[in-house]
Amino acid sequence: MIRNTSAPFFSPSRRSLMKLAGAGAVGAATALSACSETATAATPANDAIDPDALAILSSNENPYGPSPKAVEAIKAEAANLYRYTYPTVSKFAEMVAEREGVAPEQVLVTNGSTPILAAFSDWVNVKGGKIITSAITYEGVPRVAEQAGTEVVYMPLTQDMGYDMEAIAARVGPDTGAVYLCNPNNPTGKTIPTAQLKAFVEDVSNKVPVFVDEAYLDMSDDYPGNVMSEFVAAGKPVVVARTFSKIYGMAGQRLGYGLMPADMAMDMRKTGRLSNVNYLGLVGGMASLEDTEHFEKMRATMIRGRQKLIAMAADLGRPIAPDPQGSFIYMDVGMPAKDFAAKMLDRNVRVVGERWSDLPNWTRICVGLDHEIDKCHAAAKEILTSI
Repeated sequence: MIRNTSAPFFSPSRRSLMKLAGAGAVGAATALSACSETATAATPANDAIDPDALAILSSNENPYGPSPKAVEAIKAEAANLYRYTYPTVSKFAEMVAEREGVAPEQVLVTNGSTPILAAFSDWVNVKGGKIITSAITYEGVPRVAEQAGTEVVYMPLTQDMGYDMEAIAARVGPDTGAVYLCNPNNPTGKTIPTAQLKAFVEDVSNKVPVFVDEAYLDMSDDYPGNVMSEFVAAGKPVVVARTFSKIYGMAGQRLGYGLMPADMAMDMRKTGRLSNVNYLGLVGGMASLEDTEHFEKMRATMIRGRQKLIAMAADLGRPIAPDPQGSFIYMDVGMPAKDFAAKMLDRNVRVVGERWSDLPNWTRICVGLDHEIDKCHAAAKEILTSI
């Protein structure tokens, strides 16, 4: 593991932290009120709400569940599990390729997007070179890379907790094997400005492959203008990863895909570890892609939930990473995150504990059902009033 030692990781003053809280919460109450009036109400995945059940706000799931059309499609095909899914994978890849403007051979379909992150890490390890990423980001690529013996260079965040794109670009050199970006970043929720990201990808991909993890991008305000699939279509060494575990509500029925150069996709397929993709996931995924009305409804619902979390942080007086664009916020809880998570669990609310050690007092809290967010709010207020 390599950390950039020429600059501190991320060391805002107490004043700048409070500015982050203000920046992340400006207009939150107003926006929440307006959104709740205009957004179509969504139905929870399980209509039988148990207010005493554990509120799970740690896993970045969509608690409203998949498209009803996806559910019906899965039910209709539940008996047809006796054959391998190669023809269905091809059909799904063709569907994705048409939507994304790429060739079918540039689509790698997997059980969730996690196998793509792992396969890319292995691919870089074989090709050689270090992976450059951010000091606080999703661990899928860096973790597997380091386990395989690849060195990872972690660049500091900017003062507003975003990727330092200029520093990352400057660090790319002859010893670099790839760059990994998560946009919006997990756990901060920050997006990279679209023009800046496109300029970065255009330039850096001339030197090394660039991986853009877009797991939460379809919940961002600028979607779909900020997708990076155009670079794959243009033949650049760029990888874009997508998942059906988030906005599509299929975390329990794994499905994801990567867009990448055809030769890279073939290299990854040759390992045999990606193998077949689960049939019901493919069936549900195809139905989900066709149900654009439900997709837009979920976009509005998840954005509304995010605004509710922002308003919660503002009420608690806690700093957050400003302008979150995923299905979560990243909040300074003023105590070790592992202790806060334990106290929250005592109150039947699950949030992320100690996961990003560079910011030990920060925790990620994701969108839940309205009553779950309210339960989280009440529990956090009880805990934080004592510090």
